[in-house]
Amino acid sequence: MIHSKTFKFKYLSVIVSSFFLVFSSPRHADPVPQTHFMGTSLLYMPSTEDIGAKNLVFRFNHRFGSAKPGSDNFLGLDEGANTQLSLDYGITDRWSVGIARTSQFKTYEARTKFRLVSQDWFPFTVSLFGVAGQETSDQSLIFSYYTRSWTGNSTLDNRINGGLNTYELTDQDKRSYMGSLLISRKFTDRISIQASPMYTHRNFAPYNISNARTGLSIGGRFKITSRIDISFESILTPKRDYFGDNYSVESQKTTIDGITQLTGDQINRGLMAGSVSMNEIILKNLILDKSVEHRFVPMGMGVDIETGGHVFQFFVSNTRALAHTQLLRGADYDYSKKEFSLGFNILRQFSFGEEKEKENW
Repeated sequence: MIHSKTFKFKYLSVIVSSFFLVFSSPRHADPVPQTHFMGTSLLYMPSTEDIGAKNLVFRFNHRFGSAKPGSDNFLGLDEGANTQLSLDYGITDRWSVGIARTSQFKTYEARTKFRLVSQDWFPFTVSLFGVAGQETSDQSLIFSYYTRSWTGNSTLDNRINGGLNTYELTDQDKRSYMGSLLISRKFTDRISIQASPMYTHRNFAPYNISNARTGLSIGGRFKITSRIDISFESILTPKRDYFGDNYSVESQKTTIDGITQLTGDQINRGLMAGSVSMNEIILKNLILDKSVEHRFVPMGMGVDIETGGHVFQFFVSNTRALAHTQLLRGADYDYSKKEFSLGFNILRQFSFGEEKEKENW
């Protein structure tokens, strides 16, 4: 009978030896990854495709308004659009850096991507992606703490309470960060899938929302021809932002206009003074109660077209967000109500080094 410790030792030795045998076998020092996607970007997140050393990618992203009204606003084209201009440069074949400017919240982002492993010798292509964002538009948060009478003049009191209940965000408040692990696999010549765990931290978040948030982007493509793909992407997260400026105010909204929930202070004082009855409390706080409306799960689908140096992406989406640090806040539109937005991305690559043959560029 073999002693259990001896057996475990031999078993462990076989595993260690096999590991070093596989990973120490001769291979190219910097393996060229298989082409998984038509460009360096999915609909929302970057793809695992590398820019390449001494290559520059210019990207123009555009999201129109809600297309639900149809012809009244020309499928959302008449509404103000959210746009982004970005540049990404390949320091090496594995490492790239970039900058972007988004019109929503006048957001500036600095980002970088580094490929860890490639599918030509590993089951997946894996890259690290990181972003730092700075919103520069004027932003404020509205509270409802002060409702008292200061002077006896309602107009003046409303102005005083409005100032006390408003907080102007600082530049540091409007700073946020995002990190992601991009994991893709090319299953066949036509099908590629990418899953990207995401983590976002913003220095200031509205009431009842955590500064940190996690999510998962799932996207992919189905190759129709050598120059046309069908692409899709969705960003899943257990929590999203709510609509409106203040959670306590939003939670008091009801299905009947002009009637809101009573606050705890109003209930206590009203019962003591006899100005509020239990029937009124039950009606406003239970029967007519309406939960806070949160944003929706971002989802999009479209077509990618490659024309030699250019990649055009046209798609339908329910989110207008473009800055990577804002993607986990949730989508603007609800597909179940026939709400959606039209959008497109245009990618153009420039080479400043020796040309390298690549399937889709």
